[in-house]
Amino acid sequence: MSAPLPVLVERLAREKGADLPPDWLGSESAELSGPDALDQLADNAGWRLRPLKGRPRANKLPALAYHADGGWMLAEQWESRDRLRVWNGSPQALEHDDRISFYELALPEAPVARKAGSAFDVFWRAMLARKDVLLAATIATVVANVITLATSLYSMQIYDRVIPRAGYSTLWVLTVGVLAALLIDFALRTTRALMIERESARIDHDVSEFFFARAQAVRLDARSGGVGTMAAQLRGLEQVRALMSSGSLFLIADLPFALFFVVVIWMLGGALALVPLISLPIALAIAWGLARLIRKDTDRAQVSGNLKNGLLVESIDAAETIKANRGTWQILARWNRLVEDVHAAEDPVKRWTSTAGSVFSTLQQITYVALIAFGAIEVAQGRMTMGALIACAIIAGRVNGPLVTQLPSFIVQWGYSRASLRMLDQILKLPMDEDPEVQGLRPGRLGGDIKLEGVRFAYPGAREGLDIPQLEIREGERVAIVGGIGSGKTTMLRLMAGLYRPQSGRVLIGGLDAAQIAQDVLRQDIGYLAQDYRLVNGTLRENLLLGLSNPGDDVLMDVIGTSGLKPLVTAHPRGLDLPIAEGGRGLSGGQRTLVGLTRLLLAKPRVLLLDEPTANLDDQAEAQALGAVAKQMNRDRTLIVVTHKLRLLSLVERVIVMTNGRPVLDGPVADVLKALQGPAKQEAKA
Repeated sequence: MSAPLPVLVERLAREKGADLPPDWLGSESAELSGPDALDQLADNAGWRLRPLKGRPRANKLPALAYHADGGWMLAEQWESRDRLRVWNGSPQALEHDDRISFYELALPEAPVARKAGSAFDVFWRAMLARKDVLLAATIATVVANVITLATSLYSMQIYDRVIPRAGYSTLWVLTVGVLAALLIDFALRTTRALMIERESARIDHDVSEFFFARAQAVRLDARSGGVGTMAAQLRGLEQVRALMSSGSLFLIADLPFALFFVVVIWMLGGALALVPLISLPIALAIAWGLARLIRKDTDRAQVSGNLKNGLLVESIDAAETIKANRGTWQILARWNRLVEDVHAAEDPVKRWTSTAGSVFSTLQQITYVALIAFGAIEVAQGRMTMGALIACAIIAGRVNGPLVTQLPSFIVQWGYSRASLRMLDQILKLPMDEDPEVQGLRPGRLGGDIKLEGVRFAYPGAREGLDIPQLEIREGERVAIVGGIGSGKTTMLRLMAGLYRPQSGRVLIGGLDAAQIAQDVLRQDIGYLAQDYRLVNGTLRENLLLGLSNPGDDVLMDVIGTSGLKPLVTAHPRGLDLPIAEGGRGLSGGQRTLVGLTRLLLAKPRVLLLDEPTANLDDQAEAQALGAVAKQMNRDRTLIVVTHKLRLLSLVERVIVMTNGRPVLDGPVADVLKALQGPAKQEAKA
């Protein structure tokens, strides 16, 4: 029997490095079959499906294939000219014939798998993906700017032909024509605005998804700043998004037409074109000077603003500590200093922007006066008509008008956006859990053996850190890691979980370097429970099933009863749907720990890494939790627990003692306890 179609799609996604959303299958059954099943699945997921004609080339594989007799399968590669290797639950070779149909399925690309040199590249690529729409908007811009000449030419004809000759029939014809042109201009500009705003929203969606996924993929040991600071850096997307609004894009699109309008003025008024030809470079030079003047201040304001937002997040998150230690005034003083820094940086920007706006406005009025004065001389000498002068005055407003009304604010937006792009670049430079250019290993079974070889790790600024020349924990072993505060127990556990990367040496899982294993495979087989387990905003059910498939309420309640979490569920009127605040606020530390432990029991990983799992539990809850862990352990599962409680040693058969980042004792529980009791007895006698 062949594998179900959804299983084939998931395997195809893994081989192509695609990212399937959690709800990609929707309500469809896992037993989809038949030749039309892929069409139905692709339509529901919103993916593009294209049949491949004839014998697909090698670069089109792997691809989904349907055999009239064998059903759906995954065509992986050609073994010979007419022999195809396929997978439909197990690998096999198949002779190619006309009964096999091949399909190319455009799966969503994993956001963090996309290579990006800079934040600007991310935005530019998102815009190029919609080049057809942008091309249509450009054509609409060209046509709309040409149509805007209708009002100036209309005025010229009225003053030169209608008024001197009292040609009312001509007046009505011209009026109807210009009104029709204005309606077309209105339709083009409205359509262009709607197109740009819609595509800007889609670009923002793609870019936001990329940077959010990238921030999530940053290695935990590489996060130099605080959580609030990184969140503020991501908020820089809003600055760039403001720059991508329709008004800003229209300004950029309309600026090149300033030269076109100067040419039109030259065609109508000859030497009169010198006036806007001189004023336009002056206005652009002023704009360039404004951008140079505010560059440092916008950068400084952006940095201070990020620090201010970081302090805001930190103070709210640590409100209990701040209040209990009477630190409100100190935090308030820091807040006031950062606000003053922001204002000190923003005030020059506001002053220069206001000054530039006044200069632009004065320049526009001077240009108008010069144009009328020069034009009056030209009219008096018979080198142009009065109507041509009126038309040139109207067109000249199109040359300098956008500079006066929009350019100052655009330059300020660009200054903040440039600073935001540089900060987003800093996020892109941080190392990730996986190299986007390397496809991680996906073994069918990840062994439980863990080996540390020449591992060294130190936190930034620390003189000493973890130093483990050689340590091996075999599959099925139950090991406790004990030691004093700062001895490296938690750090070693995070290295084993793949959350940290050693600065030298290797962490081997099942004989494979943990840095080379795909993160989803590593997370599936290695379960890590932090000492301070944090929950996410949502419901209890969502936290229990975070990253897991729903096994059904029967299984959920059975595991909840085993772990000791059942009293929390039964005591709340909403049961499993009780609301969880950010970080798990409203639940005690012990309840949060039980939620994390219950989720691990549901996940059933091959390796359990527990960091002080019962530190927040009372004796009764601790006994029940330890019983739940012991019940799930077997010969194929490895348990590594960091603890300072002797009761947890009943779960293990081996103890590793850490001191100053090094294992100093390693052996059976009884032998290690005996070795530790010797110095304690000597100290008591002394």
